[in-house]
Amino acid sequence: LRVVVEGEVAYWGLLLPPEEDLRAHARAWGGVSSWEEWLLERLGFLEEAFPQAVEVELWGVWAGNPPRLERLARVWDRARREVRNA
Repeated sequence: LRVVVEGEVAYWGLLLPPEEDLRAHARAWGGVSSWEEWLLERLGFLEEAFPQAVEVELWGVWAGNPPRLERLARVWDRARREVRNA
C-alpha cells in the first residue's frame, strides 16, 4: 500500500498483515480487526498529519506477471482545491 498526498509519498506499507492476523491481534490486545478498519485508522492519522492536503491517492500492488503498482483510488476536497487554485 502506498499513500500519496499532494504528490508526496506519505505512507508506504510493504506488506499488510492477513486479516486473520489482524483479528487475532485485536482479540488479544485490542485494535483494528479488519483491513477496512486498519485503512480508516491510517487515513485518520494521515488526515491529522497533512491537514493542508487537497488530493490523496491510494496505490496497491496487483499480482500479475510482472506485478505492478496501480492507483486504486484518488480523492480530493473540492472546496480546498478551488480555494487553492483561486
